[in-house]
Amino acid sequence: MYLNDRDRRNDAMIYLHMDNDEIDEDQVDVFNIVSQMTKKKMLYKYIFAIAICVGVLIGLAIIGVDYVTGKNTYARAVISFQYEGIENGLDPNGAAFDINKMKAPVVIEEALASLNYTEYDAEKIRGNIVIEGVIPEDAVERITVIKEMALEDMSSYEKILDVSYYPSQYIVYLYKDFGLSGEEVSQILNAVLESYRTYFLDTYANTEVLTITANLIDYKDYDYAEALDMLETQIELMQDYVSERRDQSPEFRSSVTGLSFSDIAKSLDTVEGIDIANLNSYIESHMLTRDRERQIEYYEYKIKKYTMDIAEFQVQLSNVQSVIDTYQKDPIVIVSAQETTQQIEQTNEYYDDLLQQRLDLSKKIASLNTDLNETYTLLNSANSTNRKNVQDEYDYADEKMAAAADTIAKWADITEQTTQEYYTTTLFSNAYKVSVPAQYSAAGGIMSVAKKIGICVAVMVFAVIVVWCMDGLFCEIREMRKNKY
Repeated sequence: MYLNDRDRRNDAMIYLHMDNDEIDEDQVDVFNIVSQMTKKKMLYKYIFAIAICVGVLIGLAIIGVDYVTGKNTYARAVISFQYEGIENGLDPNGAAFDINKMKAPVVIEEALASLNYTEYDAEKIRGNIVIEGVIPEDAVERITVIKEMALEDMSSYEKILDVSYYPSQYIVYLYKDFGLSGEEVSQILNAVLESYRTYFLDTYANTEVLTITANLIDYKDYDYAEALDMLETQIELMQDYVSERRDQSPEFRSSVTGLSFSDIAKSLDTVEGIDIANLNSYIESHMLTRDRERQIEYYEYKIKKYTMDIAEFQVQLSNVQSVIDTYQKDPIVIVSAQETTQQIEQTNEYYDDLLQQRLDLSKKIASLNTDLNETYTLLNSANSTNRKNVQDEYDYADEKMAAAADTIAKWADITEQTTQEYYTTTLFSNAYKVSVPAQYSAAGGIMSVAKKIGICVAVMVFAVIVVWCMDGLFCEIREMRKNKY
């Protein structure tokens, strides 16, 4: 029969071996430590309760500091891109896509201006914007598979580095700053997203070039021949631009202007063939000029410029022709069942491109030669005529020039409106979308708050457990020394 609890556990004791100067060899039973801890169970219940309360208070204090400083207080939105090339990390023009252009000063300044928040610092707002890409599902699957393979073969970890992905969806955060309310943070982020939409379309639709170029034309600042060349350059620019859009979407018709790109192209051809051609004919037939010497110098400059351009293109044409003459396509040899062979040339994109370059250069040289000959004719006429222009001729030319400039400006505006609608409703209708508008999250949201409080409480509880265990150990050591002496 055992005399006490210590004797009852002699057959199953766990010891902690301790060496020190005062006691050569002391063995502390873990069960005895637990027994010592049990004696203070009620005390530590209260301590645990206090620790939990302290942990909650510390967590709330941290959350409060984060809220005041804006560290974990933000508005969050989700945006997505859908256009050809985004899956390879490219923008609509084929260059590398840079999502950080959303934080460009012009985007943020336009957003603040739209809200009339002129008192806020755009640079500070810019510094508080954080953009995170969402990893595509296929990339996640590949990484997961490689990780599973790496459990058996460590070399597979290197393959993870080769897994490239380009996000098409992003999460945009705007962290709260001093002086901003939660509502203002959400409003600013939504305004930034809308401002970026305008920036995105302006960058890749490129419609503003028409208006800018049209506004640069002021025929009153130039002589008639120079002004006419500028009008012709403007309308050629518009024709090239509209032709590209027509080839992209021949069936598109604007609901605003009621016109298709084909309609606009035909109208521009009419303006060039009638308005510009008649004006050109009148100016040349009357040798209309405000300064004869200046007109002669202008024609001489054009002749020099055409001659230099022709010489440059001829050198390029000669180089292309030389490459074509020495280039050989790779043959494909086909062996038939009758043991006969047949050679056919392989389709070669590079060779075809060389032929297209030769054709384009030949067209440019022919066009420049035509312009050169016309300019020579005009120069000879200007040098040989003694005719003086009268005021009625100036008035008529000014009237026609103003009408032509107004017509071009009108069609530039129509083209811009049509193109903007085309890009926003057809080509880029889903290119940029705000999937989830800005949502304000105070101190990181409920989950973040619970996580912070939970961590603080866990730390405090763990500290109390450590102290309780140490208290039990020291009590047992004191008990052993007391019994020994």
